[in-house]
Amino acid sequence: MGIKEFGWEDELIGALSTIGTETEYLPSASYRLLKFKDSDQLMIHLLSIHHPYSPEELVALAQNHDENRVQVIHLWEDIWRTRSAQVLSRITSILGKNVTVHGRKTKIVEVSQREADEFYNKYHLQGTAGCKYRYALVNGDGVIALAGFSDKRRMTQQPGEYTSVELIRFATVNGITVTGGLSKLIRHFIKEVQPNDVMSYADLDWSRGKGYLKLGFKQVSVLPPMQIFLNLLTLERFFLQRLPREIKAEIITLKDSERDAQLKKLNYIPIYNTGNLKYILYL
Repeated sequence: MGIKEFGWEDELIGALSTIGTETEYLPSASYRLLKFKDSDQLMIHLLSIHHPYSPEELVALAQNHDENRVQVIHLWEDIWRTRSAQVLSRITSILGKNVTVHGRKTKIVEVSQREADEFYNKYHLQGTAGCKYRYALVNGDGVIALAGFSDKRRMTQQPGEYTSVELIRFATVNGITVTGGLSKLIRHFIKEVQPNDVMSYADLDWSRGKGYLKLGFKQVSVLPPMQIFLNLLTLERFFLQRLPREIKAEIITLKDSERDAQLKKLNYIPIYNTGNLKYILYL
């Protein structure tokens, strides 16, 4: 696949226009900020993989706009090129332009990991992930939302038999918002598995976790930006510890600077996210 030298920003703007969302650039000497003509509460920061910014600069950019109640999405070039349908769906959801389905009109079914893989790869911005428990919301059109949870984990720092689970993935069909859907799935899961708490993360490139707060979660920590290695040929993202085995074998004894130089020769370049917010629902 590979990275093209130009055109992805125009592709995004054109795609937004086709779904009835008009944008324009915000004058800025430093950043490529795209604002929405029908919303003053959201902006997209367009990030080339060859950008000059540090993680701290991007965190500060978002925080400065947060003070004015404007959310900044950091949209990386590779994410648009590989997950454009999911990007558009997420943006229309944030803007409140999705079709609404009421959760009370759906029923809950358990699905297999294979079914979850197919759904998440089609509808989740980060693709699929392994989950111990997978519950879907179904209406007349089939599965329209899916939540995946981890197995219970014993928390040794807590007294007694305290257990915690992670909400790993939640996604809906593109263009649909299920009102009360995630709440319904979490309540069902808690009844079935009976943990002491449910934890999850909000990706700061895309979210400030407001949805978790509405569900009763408490923010407990802020995780710093993490380095990611991008394969320029396939546009796949890897955390360092999850690089392909043959790649790790070549860099395991190298210092950081030598490691990054060798990875670049192998078509892997370092990028990063802007961190995560950790949330816990105490039961």
